[in-house]
Amino acid sequence: MTLSSVRPTLKGFKLPPLSLGHVFFFGVYHILALTAPFHFSWSALGVLLFLHWLTASIGICLGYHRLLTHRSFQVPKWLEYVLATIGALAVEGGPVFWVASHRLHHAHTEEEEKDPYAASLGFWWSHLLWMIFLFE
Repeated sequence: MTLSSVRPTLKGFKLPPLSLGHVFFFGVYHILALTAPFHFSWSALGVLLFLHWLTASIGICLGYHRLLTHRSFQVPKWLEYVLATIGALAVEGGPVFWVASHRLHHAHTEEEEKDPYAASLGFWWSHLLWMIFLFE
């Protein structure tokens, strides 16, 4: 019996193997986040909200999604690099990984086993859990 033969399932979908590097990174990240209440300040909260908006809205939604994945608009090359760098700060993977997985998602929306973050597998899978598993 191999480890892959006893792989867990999610709604009948056989999960790919865990990325131990990603599990370790996100685990340490969240353990460190538990110290935040002991270092609270209103200015730090403001910085957090600004950086969340910058990385999620500008980096991921505008840079990775609209610009790099769908090529919805054009910008000078230097600005494309800036938006890609801001997107990378969101810790959802580099631009090549993110664009490739999102294009797979659009190509295989109806096929759970080929869609990297199939919404049919639930909220947690489609928003977070897909990042800690290895896909071929």
